[in-house]
Amino acid sequence: MSSLAPPTPRRTTTTRLVAINLAVLFGLIVAVELAARALILVLRGSATAGLQERTLNLDYEPFVMYGPGWDARLAAVPRDDLPTVLLVGGSTAEGFAPAILEGALQQRFQRPVRVVNAAFGGYEARQEVVVTSIWGPSLQPVAIVSLDGQNDLEHRLRVVAPGRFFLDGSYRTYLTHPLVAPLAWLLSQSQAYNGLIRFQARRGLGEWTTYADAIPVFAAAQHAITVVARGLGATRLMVLQPFVSFKEPLAPEERAFTAYAYRDAVMRALYDRAALALGDLARRDEVAFLDARPIYNGMAAALFTDDVHFRSAQGYEILARAIADALPADALSRQRP
Repeated sequence: MSSLAPPTPRRTTTTRLVAINLAVLFGLIVAVELAARALILVLRGSATAGLQERTLNLDYEPFVMYGPGWDARLAAVPRDDLPTVLLVGGSTAEGFAPAILEGALQQRFQRPVRVVNAAFGGYEARQEVVVTSIWGPSLQPVAIVSLDGQNDLEHRLRVVAPGRFFLDGSYRTYLTHPLVAPLAWLLSQSQAYNGLIRFQARRGLGEWTTYADAIPVFAAAQHAITVVARGLGATRLMVLQPFVSFKEPLAPEERAFTAYAYRDAVMRALYDRAALALGDLARRDEVAFLDARPIYNGMAAALFTDDVHFRSAQGYEILARAIADALPADALSRQRP
């Protein structure tokens, strides 16, 4: 009798099949991600365009959620008799070189002045309140200037309720589902996943009235900064930051930027209502307010790289002069708390 070879165990076949399917799935995911990054590279000039915005703020810092390490940075500011102006805001304000604003202020007030830039990319006005409240007393500024508006309005397009941070979901996943956190982090690094999120956001955009509830929250935070300023005896200036859509005329380079064109009408309407709200608040609180949207009208030069960020120092120099002119004549004198 001839002996038959024993049959291959079914478990080995199943394991091999699962391994092959996992390898194929992994290969497909890698192929999709590479294709997405290649497409982003062609359209935006960088295979990682936009990823820093979605991941930079995931480095946690107490109280403000994220930041550059304010304790160490602001502790290095000299405590002397030089008048200090505290600037808070988001990424546009973060890019504001203190020397540019100092130069405009010195020209207006004819005296030396120090500008401390405590702005950070992605910050909303509520985070500015925290920065001002915690570190303002030690800095003892003679004036507090907020340069903001974009994040408070645009982030509302991404969340379900006003006053919510647009990366709340990421933080909540990391803190409440630690086992899922590595997968969530990998997704945050994926252009394919982020592309799907952006596509869904474009299709789900509603009317401006849907997001107008962000304006009272924004105004309330501005009032809170004013309360802190009064306690410190500091002059207060609210600045609604420039928005390229309001610039007339647009340079060809500015007109060619259409990545956010889908939300332009909504943002314009929200900016208009926010300007009215801040104007009313300035009258009630008896503080200075600068609507910086029209200050670039009549300038044909290309000043903006996107909707709110500048190409060069020229945009900041114009803004610095407008801020200096908007401050009251006694802005650098200590007010009565």
